[in-house]
Amino acid sequence: MRRSLDAASVIVMDPSDGTVLFDARGSRPRIPASTAKLATAAAALDVLGAEAVLPTIAYRDDTTVVLVGGGDPTLRRADLTRLAEQVAQDFGTQTAVTVRYDASAFTGPALGPGWSAGFVRAGVAAPVSALVVDGGRVRPGAAARVSDPARQAGQVFAAALEAEGLKVRRVQPGRPGAAAREVGRVDSPPVGTIVQRILTDSENDYAEALAHLVGGRLLGEPSFAGGARATREALAGLGIDVSGVTLADGSGLSRENRMPARFLAELLSSSVTGTPAELAAIPAGLAVAGLTGTLEDRFATAATSDGRGFVHAKTGTLTGVSALAGTVLDREGRTLVFAMVDDRARSLIRARETMDSVASVLATCGCR
Repeated sequence: MRRSLDAASVIVMDPSDGTVLFDARGSRPRIPASTAKLATAAAALDVLGAEAVLPTIAYRDDTTVVLVGGGDPTLRRADLTRLAEQVAQDFGTQTAVTVRYDASAFTGPALGPGWSAGFVRAGVAAPVSALVVDGGRVRPGAAARVSDPARQAGQVFAAALEAEGLKVRRVQPGRPGAAAREVGRVDSPPVGTIVQRILTDSENDYAEALAHLVGGRLLGEPSFAGGARATREALAGLGIDVSGVTLADGSGLSRENRMPARFLAELLSSSVTGTPAELAAIPAGLAVAGLTGTLEDRFATAATSDGRGFVHAKTGTLTGVSALAGTVLDREGRTLVFAMVDDRARSLIRARETMDSVASVLATCGCR
């Protein structure tokens, strides 16, 4: 640590009894980068429930079809094709229809506090919307995102309706009227599955959608601000100490977020011990060192080989910020929890390599 983490926060805990085994500046609030997704995951599991699904619904009002987004960040073109098939069965072919799209389930700005406008062009994250298809990418497989994901989803849905034999007159924003009736729906995977994707692959769009939904469910504020307040409130309700925690978004892209390493370690300890039970899906979602997700191409050196397969963690990276928080199985089969955050990293490469080395050393711990 003295070589390249001399100013970082590092903490190691035994979750079985809460013993702090090592603590260097663990209570100091830091920019957490994507390790903030651990907080979003915990709040979503608690408030929304692991088995909940997020619907995208089509309503019919005479010859108008309204596509209503329910916050599903996993929606794909194939899903809208299935939805169009359901709608076409209700209409029959050759009917002229107007398509409206409704993303009103989320409110507030589409970009998070302090986000760079370049995030959208670079594909880091799409503008946050309750209605989005294929992650809002300009075309399937592309990195760059569109500026209006809901409009894109409406256009893709209209094309799917035309493929089913309907004639689309126009596509425009709008909400269902009082006389509208549901004529089709498609559901997301369970929230627990979405949470695991967030943690394994650090899915920014998924995290922001769930944070907005948590804000809507708990506070009636499905926005960045509402999601941030609701996440903090939910975690406090789970008995996790949120002292020093400041949230601005759900993905960790904002540099306005602050979290102590101790908070991350305590959250992980709760998930490992299953107290509360709602957090049990978190450990299974963590990337596995050298094998899966954001850790697939790490832990490949001689200094980190002991951690390969035994370290499961959430990564975090921003300019000048490197973080790693997770669990490790030591030589005796004991699970340890650790959190490392350096938000003044002079070299991200060295900070990352040192964090991987520290986690790997923990895998060799034990008295036998």
